[in-house]
Amino acid sequence: MSKDSKALKIAKGLLLLSLNEEGKADQKRVEEVILELKKEAVSKSLPILRDYFALMKRTINSYQGVLETSTDENKTLTKIFSDKLSEAKGSKIDLIQEKNEPLIAGFKLRVGDDVYEDSLSSRISRLKKSLT
Repeated sequence: MSKDSKALKIAKGLLLLSLNEEGKADQKRVEEVILELKKEAVSKSLPILRDYFALMKRTINSYQGVLETSTDENKTLTKIFSDKLSEAKGSKIDLIQEKNEPLIAGFKLRVGDDVYEDSLSSRISRLKKSLT
């Protein structure tokens, strides 16, 4: 077994230890894992930590998304998107709303690797491309 595959196997085990009953990252457990890794030599812990963070990011992105709007006071829109996404994905999707001032109108939604955008600037950009 190569060093990289061993580090990945350990990282997967640590990931499982870091999740709660719902399969979501538990902050306290994650902190404990990182503290334990800090006790090891850098040459040993760095590959494990790199793989652990990549796996953790992928896990968090599977149940958490970011909704960007021009205002940060649109809780109704966030709830509607969260409910529809949860229904479509078959599992609860938590949305974090962020203010994105350059968005004049519309939204940008990121869940995992998927990005959905319907904003005035994206519509103008598509129109511009179709005219050239």
